[in-house]
Amino acid sequence: MDIIRKPTGSGGSSGGAVTTVSTTNATVTTIDTVPIPTNSVLMIKAKVVGIKDDFAMKGGVEVIGVYANKAGTVTLQGATTNVHSYRETGWDVTLVISGTNVLIRVKGAAATNISWKSVRTSVGV
Repeated sequence: MDIIRKPTGSGGSSGGAVTTVSTTNATVTTIDTVPIPTNSVLMIKAKVVGIKDDFAMKGGVEVIGVYANKAGTVTLQGATTNVHSYRETGWDVTLVISGTNVLIRVKGAAATNISWKSVRTSVGV
């Protein structure tokens, strides 16, 4: 039996998103933006896959990070972890702090059309 409880404290949030983006070169591109609420801690798990338009290149990465926002300053707690990854040479998926957000970013290859999809979950207190 699953028990679902409503949050009882302030701060933090839980949720998720499915997002997509296309890249045509090796420019780092944001596929998702995760706000980190003030005075909270959030664990982010992102599963990201990419495929070249002719199916000649493909890859997938699962990355996890824990972020704290203390009075408006966001910091990474420890290091991000790649649980599973297969990437083509030069491809990358990263979590990057930007203000009070964490950006999920992808990087493809020069002169290459890649379709990306991200499934992100987050839980916080």
